[in-house]
Amino acid sequence: MANYHMEIKPISRGKGQSVTRIINYISGERLYDSYSGNTYYRQRTDVLYHNIFLPPNAPSDYHNLQYLCNEIEAAEKRYDARTGRIFIGSLPNELSLNDWCSIVKEFVECNFVNYGLCSIVAIHKGRNEAEPSRNNPHVHIIVPTRAVESDGFSQMKDREHDKRKYINIWREHWSHVQNMAYERNRFDIRVSHESLEVQGIFCRKPTHHLNYRDWQEKIRYERAPIEKQNHRIKIHDKECYHNRQLELDGECSRNRQPELDKEYSRNRQLKWNKKLSRSL
Repeated sequence: MANYHMEIKPISRGKGQSVTRIINYISGERLYDSYSGNTYYRQRTDVLYHNIFLPPNAPSDYHNLQYLCNEIEAAEKRYDARTGRIFIGSLPNELSLNDWCSIVKEFVECNFVNYGLCSIVAIHKGRNEAEPSRNNPHVHIIVPTRAVESDGFSQMKDREHDKRKYINIWREHWSHVQNMAYERNRFDIRVSHESLEVQGIFCRKPTHHLNYRDWQEKIRYERAPIEKQNHRIKIHDKECYHNRQLELDGECSRNRQPELDKEYSRNRQLKWNKKLSRSL
């Protein structure tokens, strides 16, 4: 079933976050944090694809993930610095890994690489063993806050993309690249970044996104608290749909009533005419 999700959050040292730790989390590669002195060892078996996207003028050493992490940390001096943004986007369950890679590549190059920004990307399979139709393939994209120049990260932060309008631009483009992939594969499916209300869909309520912790709770307890809310929303949506169908059926009957009355009158007149002809 097609779904749309694009979550965008800042990565801030002031909130106790480490960009190196997050990169270790999404990639599963052992990384040393040159700012804090910690080493992160988390490994993953669900990473289907990971890559570093760089502008053409970037130093060749930036293709090395550990070196790039060191440079991102070194570029920011403040203890409360915002070191980057993380994007988490759902991927079409109906498409293949090659299609997912194409979607991510087009999105990253258009929105970040073309502006001199680098991106670290990892696609996770999000497999649901019990219900494969409910697999949750998704991508993590980390974008540092400084453009890449020929000698390293720029001395100036990229403030342009702090403007709120880019949230809408990124979200809209994420739906666009997925819809283009659906079209290339001849699927009659489309997703939208707009709310149900904006789309004019009033008989459905939006469900809540299940993050990694929610999925773990679901595996452990069969149903996470947030999924219980989603279950109640789906029941409500079914009731609304059923009630709407009854309303439409009632409107249809009311609209056809004059026509049915005329038909009844015609049939009655025909019967009367037949009786009259037999009596004559």
